[in-house]
Amino acid sequence: MPLIHEFLVFPKTGFELNQIVRNDNGRIDKTKSGLDYLVEIDDDLFQYFSDTLNWIPTESANYGFNYYGLTEIHSVGATKLKKVIKGWFDIFESAPDIVKLTGNYTWSENINEGKYEKIYKRKDDVLKVLFELMILCNIVEENNEKFLLHMGI
Repeated sequence: MPLIHEFLVFPKTGFELNQIVRNDNGRIDKTKSGLDYLVEIDDDLFQYFSDTLNWIPTESANYGFNYYGLTEIHSVGATKLKKVIKGWFDIFESAPDIVKLTGNYTWSENINEGKYEKIYKRKDDVLKVLFELMILCNIVEENNEKFLLHMGI
């Protein structure tokens, strides 16, 4: 299973994390979990955006996201996150159909030799995820009884 960051909209009261049901491949089953909204972002893309995600005010980490755990984003953070995601959306709209991104620096067996990973993404897939995440931000902005939950890897 690839490393995935999950974003869900939760009510501030009445829903517990133990209500989340995962399927056989470890992904959240939206229907069985009773969730209306779920966006999955693969770790490569999340890391690519990570510097700008540190600008987002959050409840559990003050600013930025808990990479391995949970992060709550309330309305103020959702507004800022939407602006950042919209910026990325605008950039990727100008991209070619297949986008080549520079990933993390990796080493081979020889510790003195390394290189940056090359990550290839379909532009339409990136735009779809960014658009869906903006929708979740809108929901949280417009309803003070809900928050956005990021579940790290």
